[in-house]
Amino acid sequence: MIALGIFLVVLAIYLLKIDFFQRCMRFRKIIDFSFKLPGPPITELTRKAHKEKVLPWLLECRQKYGSRFLIWFGKDLIFFLTHPEDIKFVLSSQEIITKSGNYKVIKPWLGEGLLTSTGTKWQKNRKLLTPAFHFNILKQFQTVMDDCSEILIKKFSAVANEEPVDIYPYITLYALDVICETAMGIKKNAQENSESEYVRAVKKICEITHRRSFSMILRIPFFWNLSSYRKVQDDTLKILHDETRRVIQLRRKALENLNINTSEILNEASSMLGMKKRLAFLDMLLIAQREGKDLTDEHIREEVDTFMFEGHDTTSSAIAFTIYLLSHHPEEQEIAYQEVKDYEGRELETMKYLEAVIKESLRLYPSVPFYSRMITQEKITMGDLEIPSGVTLSVQPYILHRDPEIFPKPDVFNPERFLNAENMHPYAYVPFSAGPRNCIGQKFAMLEMKKTLAKVLHHFEFLPADEKPILLAELILKSNNGVRVRLKKRN
Repeated sequence: MIALGIFLVVLAIYLLKIDFFQRCMRFRKIIDFSFKLPGPPITELTRKAHKEKVLPWLLECRQKYGSRFLIWFGKDLIFFLTHPEDIKFVLSSQEIITKSGNYKVIKPWLGEGLLTSTGTKWQKNRKLLTPAFHFNILKQFQTVMDDCSEILIKKFSAVANEEPVDIYPYITLYALDVICETAMGIKKNAQENSESEYVRAVKKICEITHRRSFSMILRIPFFWNLSSYRKVQDDTLKILHDETRRVIQLRRKALENLNINTSEILNEASSMLGMKKRLAFLDMLLIAQREGKDLTDEHIREEVDTFMFEGHDTTSSAIAFTIYLLSHHPEEQEIAYQEVKDYEGRELETMKYLEAVIKESLRLYPSVPFYSRMITQEKITMGDLEIPSGVTLSVQPYILHRDPEIFPKPDVFNPERFLNAENMHPYAYVPFSAGPRNCIGQKFAMLEMKKTLAKVLHHFEFLPADEKPILLAELILKSNNGVRVRLKKRN
């Protein structure tokens, strides 16, 4: 017995040594690769690590080192890609689909949902969820957006005195109302009750996630577990997860006596639960579960929470920055306003100029300023480069969209670019990513942005305020000093 114990200990040590040796060999390959391309020293990163300085610094790196450059972020080597062909190579790949380690910070909230999962689980999730974003489903959401935007108009009216106002908090609460009702089928009334426990929990988990994502210390599990943020996160997640699970049970009971299936929903956009023909994202998942799909309640919870996260902060950022840009460009605002008047009541039709305004805003202020993939294969070959396992590939929409060779006068707001964009490289503009892991909810996002902007343009003129946004390079692009405009009621 003693001999067996000694043997097991020796074997464990031997296996640990093998694993340690293999890790060292992989890291050695990463170090060797780091000498193949230029990039700034780690000391420069330390000086520029403040979030409001990161984006201007990365633009400087692009100008200094070219379209490919490397930066060590702690022990992680980040390979920055800013050329359309390189971005096409990454985003169009069926193999490079594993998200980088940055996304681990949101797993406590989202689990293995569509945003964070990979491999066969991601492929199964994507196939399962695609019908939930069918146009017949999306059409039902416009009623929710209309109802929520009426409250937004009321809130804006109260501050429409031509004095500077930070519009971001108003739009964030509006977007949270929309996503709660479309994702879970419940009203949270965030705009009227911004201090409710659930609303405060959503805001708190977003703040904690952003803070940890950009802290070299808090990204290390040992220090994170010792920090006060860990306890706050656990308490916040309990509120969020308990509420999602509670709603799952309520919606399941409401669906038990309904004889309805997925095909009927897609063909007829049938009315459900007496909610003015509104179908929640959660209902689609519950119906799929009832039809025998491999879905546990926890899986459903992860996907609903993922939709809550992805569909809340991103659209808030896009709508706020679009209003800011229009406030500083009265001619473009007037063209958009006249189009909105012409299409009143027909917002689902193509409002080409307003769409161009939104696209140009997302070019200058992409809601997700960068996203990353991890090399998990032994190596991949990209042109003349062999990239070893463990390297993070970082796609940079914020930098890509400011390439003067693709977008002449890139700092100028010019919606006309997207009225005649037939010859644009398909990977030169990627605010919703592209390829197999593109944003599954981009049609939902565009619908919400169009509906919201059409509504507020109809009621208000946007005037410029003196304060420029101080951009924060977080998971979602935000402004450190808010997004300030002056609102004037239209006659």
